[in-house]
Amino acid sequence: MTNIKRIIMIACTLLLVGGIGSIISYRFYEPTTLAVTKELENTEITAIEIDMQNEKVEIIPTNDPVPKVELTGTEDSHSSTELVVEEEDDILSIHTENEMGKWFSFNFFNSSRTLTVHLPEQEYQRLAVDISNGSLQAEDLMVKEVNVETKNGKVELSDIVSDSYQLRTYNGKINLENVEGELAARANNGAISLVTNNLDRNINFETDNGRIKIQSAKEPTNAVIDTKVNNGRVNLFGDSDYNTIVGDGDNLVKLSTKNGSITVTQ
Repeated sequence: MTNIKRIIMIACTLLLVGGIGSIISYRFYEPTTLAVTKELENTEITAIEIDMQNEKVEIIPTNDPVPKVELTGTEDSHSSTELVVEEEDDILSIHTENEMGKWFSFNFFNSSRTLTVHLPEQEYQRLAVDISNGSLQAEDLMVKEVNVETKNGKVELSDIVSDSYQLRTYNGKINLENVEGELAARANNGAISLVTNNLDRNINFETDNGRIKIQSAKEPTNAVIDTKVNNGRVNLFGDSDYNTIVGDGDNLVKLSTKNGSITVTQ
């Protein structure tokens, strides 16, 4: 009985200490509001490079003649996030720096920050986005080359005209809607979906764990559809015996998943 009482007393003491520590931590690291806006002067920007750590990224068009960058959200009171926006020739580079540093950081509370990039409506040469922990949402853009990589976060692109896309997620979905151009997308753990007008172009989708789903307004007229599934089903326009070579087969639609289904519908 003595040992049991001693264990109970120790447990109560630990709970008390933990509760006091949580209160102190909350007061010390109480979340604060973050709101930073930077307007650019360069109207000749043709390439955008974004490198984020723990932020959601949104890229949207604007009627203004110059780009504008906003960082909003929360952070703890003893951490200072700096928005770094650099212009070099025709390249716009954006990243964040945390003054609390890489050496000493307690993340008791989930900070939530969003980077919003307002881009004038024009054609750009290149968009490159690299995010460690955060998602990307981009819409209504004209850019010749799109390169995106996220470690933990989904990618959503809609109404974008491009020549080519290189998209990569390690843990997160890739959702594409009304995007023009050749598509290459790979997800380790996450599904890939595409809503499109046609499939007569080169498309390469690959997942390790996640389904591939494509909805096309029209069936292909000039493509080879190459599918590979280890554990899952393949359904092409509701026909398990769908002819995988259509027309001259000039375009390759390659769909591959280890664990998941492949569905292409109209």
